[in-house]
Amino acid sequence: MVGFDRRISVVVAVTLAGLAALGASAAVLDADRSQTGPVRCEIRDRIEGDTVFLEPLVHSDKDASGTYSVSVSGGGEGGSSNIQQGGDFSVAAGRTASLGRISVGAARASYDVKLRLKLDGTNVSCSRQVTGAF
Repeated sequence: MVGFDRRISVVVAVTLAGLAALGASAAVLDADRSQTGPVRCEIRDRIEGDTVFLEPLVHSDKDASGTYSVSVSGGGEGGSSNIQQGGDFSVAAGRTASLGRISVGAARASYDVKLRLKLDGTNVSCSRQVTGAF
């Protein structure tokens, strides 16, 4: 009886761990884009050769303006990066505005990218982990 109870406990623990991991994966997948509200953010990435190109974006259903900050930290085979940039932005209703472009090395690289928007007393943020070529 003790062996049977122990097996059930192990099965339950493994199942709960799997569900927790699945939930964490879903949260990470959704973290790259703010999905709610009239103003949303996105971090696009594209790999070309040995370079990762990053582009922070603002999508808006209304005319909006404010400030933004974007940070990129991490690195790979070519060294490490710690990039901070920001400024003012404005976007027209129904449009998407690019907040610039950033390029970093792709070789065996991993970067944490965070975008924060401040407008009309509201904060909108999104983050994304980007991996380069391995």
